[in-house]
Amino acid sequence: MKGNNKIQELYTGRASFYERVFVDFLGWGKQLETYFRRSEYIRSEFKILDAGCGTGVVTRILYQLALEKRYVGVQFHAFDLTRSMLDLLQTWVINEGAMNIELKQADVLEPEALPSDWNYHDLIVTSAMLEYLPRPDVRAALVNLKQMLKHEGILLVFITRRNILTRWLAAKWWKTNLYSESEIEAFLHDSGFDKVNFKKFSRGWSNSIIVVEATK
Repeated sequence: MKGNNKIQELYTGRASFYERVFVDFLGWGKQLETYFRRSEYIRSEFKILDAGCGTGVVTRILYQLALEKRYVGVQFHAFDLTRSMLDLLQTWVINEGAMNIELKQADVLEPEALPSDWNYHDLIVTSAMLEYLPRPDVRAALVNLKQMLKHEGILLVFITRRNILTRWLAAKWWKTNLYSESEIEAFLHDSGFDKVNFKKFSRGWSNSIIVVEATK
């Protein structure tokens, strides 16, 4: 995948920078934590996939929440295209002594590279991944994620909204595509998701980030 090779090259040199600036300094991690704390996405025995996990902020947050709520048997899977991103998450897993977290380097467009038991997930989260795919590949990526989701499981998407700020910052600096809610809704329906529900994000980020739940 030529386009995905470019993504891999971009983030191989920027993994630590992404973590320090976007996740920590700009507060993406805090915003995600606030969102998940006011939601009920996990239960005991849940199987969770972090698709395009980057440095693993979603996995880290949900893992900590599961510990706090004393949920048992929660299993985490996470994959990303870029090895250097996964290395940062793997370091956290080791330092925390975290259990039941399995990581793989993989492309969402080539799910056959993932373990055969990565299926029937109760929750799949894709955060800031789909916008890096070529537009014609977004539907295929969503179809692949749907196939790894259990019936009535939730696909939760965080994706960059098209506006003046994101055209300058996200598209220029991080080489992302940008979308409107109607475009994302159409992609999800075309990919076989019957129910699409847009969610509220934080006030400061809602103009830049679209959050949507989808079920099949």
